Amino acid sequence: MNINPEIIGFIAGGLSSALFIPQIVKIFKEKSAEEIALLTCIIGIVSSGLWLWYGVMREHISMIITNSISIVATSVLIVLKIIYTEEKN
Repeated sequence: MNINPEIIGFIAGGLSSALFIPQIVKIFKEKSAEEIALLTCIIGIVSSGLWLWYGVMREHISMIITNSISIVATSVLIVLKIIYTEEKN
């Protein structure tokens, strides 16, 4: 069986990106982001940014798309963390 590596990349990257969705939904429902560690989000953005850069250099569309999604999702977490931290103060 010969599977295109880009398909595997899309599946793996899609699952990695999907990790953020339940957390974002939970924050919206609870109106709280206390459990979110800002440092973890920053590390996530840097990591995804580096993988995105690598994907661009290697012209791997799956890496480009999925890491772009991860950067956006992690950025949303950071914004929610800031919003709900400011509302508590």
